[in-house]
Amino acid sequence: MYIPRSFAMEDRAEIDQFMKENSFGILFSQTEDGPRGTHLPFFLAEDEGEQGVLYGHMAKANPHWKETARDVLVVFSGPHHYISPTWYQQPNNVPTWNYVAVHAYGEIEIFEEPAALMELLERSVNFFEAGMPKPWKIEESQEYAERMLSGIVGFKIVLNKVEGKKKLNQNKPAQLQQHVIEALRSQEQEEAHRVAALMERNAADRTSEE
Repeated sequence: MYIPRSFAMEDRAEIDQFMKENSFGILFSQTEDGPRGTHLPFFLAEDEGEQGVLYGHMAKANPHWKETARDVLVVFSGPHHYISPTWYQQPNNVPTWNYVAVHAYGEIEIFEEPAALMELLERSVNFFEAGMPKPWKIEESQEYAERMLSGIVGFKIVLNKVEGKKKLNQNKPAQLQQHVIEALRSQEQEEAHRVAALMERNAADRTSEE
């Protein structure tokens, strides 16, 4: 991923948190038929391996798991929105796009053993249900879940490189950033409001570091 220095995410804890909050990513890998991508939920075990480990599963009917090369890329995307040059309220600006993204690289390991798959599903459920008012437990449908195991394969991706990018107008003066935030707030799309919130938080973080 091309990352100008002013847009680089250098705090690994921030990157890990982003992957957790935006855990529906795309698994990319090279196959004999060319590049292939699959949209999947992932959960991160940041305390495993040197760079962390991503876990997930996919349908056994999906040929991706049979064809993938060992080296893979997972892309996590966050809020994004078009930025009009008129929003800066100054001349000599051009259209752009504000966004946050993380690219995670690693080596994939596929597994099909029932015990390992059940452990994976339990960990996945616990991760994604953690924020629910009454978290669902896999034990509530244990027998059904066990019957479903034959239709999936699990995988772990041992990460060896992770990079993040925040393109939030931080290369512009504070006043121009504020103009963009106000313009985003005036939009009807929820995505615009999310980008505005990210810009405000990023600006506040940078101010506290100065």
